[in-house]
Amino acid sequence: MFRRLVVALSISFASTMLLAQASTPPPQSARQALIEMFFGKGADDFAKHLPEAARQTLLHKGETPETSAALRISSIGRQMVAQGQHLETFDTGSTLLTCEPAKGEKIEVLVESDSLRGDQEEIELSVHYYKNGQLQSLPVVPGFTFSFQQEKEIWRLAEVTAAAHVPLTDPDYLKGLRRQQDESYESSAQMRLNAIAAAENRYATEYPGVGYSCTLASLFSKDVAGAPGEGTFIYDPGQGTDEWNGYHFTLSGCEGSPALKFRVLAAPVDPDSEAKTFCADESGTLKFVTGGKSSTCFSRGQPVTIGSDYPID
Repeated sequence: MFRRLVVALSISFASTMLLAQASTPPPQSARQALIEMFFGKGADDFAKHLPEAARQTLLHKGETPETSAALRISSIGRQMVAQGQHLETFDTGSTLLTCEPAKGEKIEVLVESDSLRGDQEEIELSVHYYKNGQLQSLPVVPGFTFSFQQEKEIWRLAEVTAAAHVPLTDPDYLKGLRRQQDESYESSAQMRLNAIAAAENRYATEYPGVGYSCTLASLFSKDVAGAPGEGTFIYDPGQGTDEWNGYHFTLSGCEGSPALKFRVLAAPVDPDSEAKTFCADESGTLKFVTGGKSSTCFSRGQPVTIGSDYPID
């Protein structure tokens, strides 16, 4: 009888302890504190994890995100959610946060390291940007290290370190950076090529006895302020030069009087470049070729379908 009573009491005590443990949430981790600071819904979630000295100095009664830099930082996460951005945070695993700021775009914040030493913890993060599912090479790879100190079971942010990594020994990074630079040059070349073609058409209309011109200086004004109201003279972003932003521009085919045709070619200055070659003529069609001889652009080039700030008239 006594033995059964002892067993029953033991089982009851064990059950009580298990229920108590189940009802008591586990202590918050430094990582959860970091997420709560910037993405929590509570009004005090950010201030809660600041050291006492920082709270007294940076946060004053009556301040708003419009007047306080600290409160402005604390509201970043809520603003992103309010703007309809799909945002998700993770308490564990290699990913801290994912965000989709626009269609086809994604930002990932990865945990590079999480070092816990007693009542101190350092969380190192890196930021990665994807477009249409492809990782994009950024000029610098941003990184952040958040250092936390635990005080009375609350993790408080003691220090933030921001770093910009430029991995010059990473071939994938270098290749992606070169591709981005080429794309920037390509965009500029298209813009100027369309400007030249537009200027040609306006010039031929203004001077029907001459027709098209194969001289850049006759098509453009070097003074951007003098462009409006000066007939055919419009501003040239290349300032009348043959070479501009990694491209060489060539006008040809302006024979006859009046000249009824013209050709303009924009080829990479570097012959080993993988950048596109662009061309246009009096038809108003902008074409491009990738690799091969630039002269094949007129006969074998593919039409450029994306928009431009300089439509061909």
